[in-house]
Amino acid sequence: MNASEFVFGWELQGRGEPAAKDIVLGVIMFVLCFFLVLLGSLNIYIVRKVEAFHNAFGWFWIARTCAEITSNAVHVLYSAPVTIFQPKNIPLFLGFGALVVGGGGGTSSCILHQAVSANRFIAVYKPLQYKFIFSKANCLKIIAACVMPVPFGLILTFVIPCNMVGFSPAMYGYSFVSCEPNYYRNYSVVGSVLNKFCLTVCSFTLFFDAATLWKIVHIKLMNEVKTENKQLSRDIRFFMQASLQNVTMVITTVFIALSDQKYSMDDEVERILAFYMMLLAHLGNSFSLILFNPEVRRFLFTKKVSDSGSSTTTNASVPNVRCKRTTSHS
Repeated sequence: MNASEFVFGWELQGRGEPAAKDIVLGVIMFVLCFFLVLLGSLNIYIVRKVEAFHNAFGWFWIARTCAEITSNAVHVLYSAPVTIFQPKNIPLFLGFGALVVGGGGGTSSCILHQAVSANRFIAVYKPLQYKFIFSKANCLKIIAACVMPVPFGLILTFVIPCNMVGFSPAMYGYSFVSCEPNYYRNYSVVGSVLNKFCLTVCSFTLFFDAATLWKIVHIKLMNEVKTENKQLSRDIRFFMQASLQNVTMVITTVFIALSDQKYSMDDEVERILAFYMMLLAHLGNSFSLILFNPEVRRFLFTKKVSDSGSSTTTNASVPNVRCKRTTSHS
């Protein structure tokens, strides 16, 4: 691009006329993210209502789910619409804001996986100290320690010259914003470092999970008593739930890291896969709460049945009472 043709932030603009592919990918993004916002909100409601999650695991789950809802809400309100309609003359602050809020939510969610994994690790290794280590105050500190560094890291993309990143409707994801024509690189160094940092943090969860699994197997083998340990069974379910999420998140961050510096048309498939893999990881995270926990399924699917049954019984008993009263008076 010549210097006379260069317009700062052109990467964050749409094509002007949407193609069929733009509409299809944008609609998929909108529908999926809208569903994820609803499903994430349901997760928060479940954790608040089901007593089994009134603990540190519940705190971390709510924090991570809120981060995911924030990220997906940005896609519903901004990323998906601009992908569908491909408008030009989009204010640059919207594209940059999509990264700070949406990308920040996704990164915070990734880091909070480490807190969930560490929580399961300590639950099986230090069960007696668990409540002390994960007191409410400590949980809030851990959540803050996971979330607060993210905005500062993203701000560096604006502070350090030629490292800006924003959402690109034409690229279907976050894109580097060049600061001058024919710049020698087409990626953000700060953004690449943040992506690799997130991959490293997520990878550490697998080591925690491996150690947790070994301890669970050890306890099972050493425990000769055949009576069921409800707390251990719950720890195992929580571990399986967190472990599945960690594996999917690591796979997702690998895709993101591999597509990090690829902005040509030949690399379009990799970029699209990386972006939508994150959405699918969020989908798996939200569904796992229902999949692995019978308490949740009972809460969602049996409460209304029992309530309607009790109301039917009550209503059915009313005519009998009236009949008896009528008979006695006669």
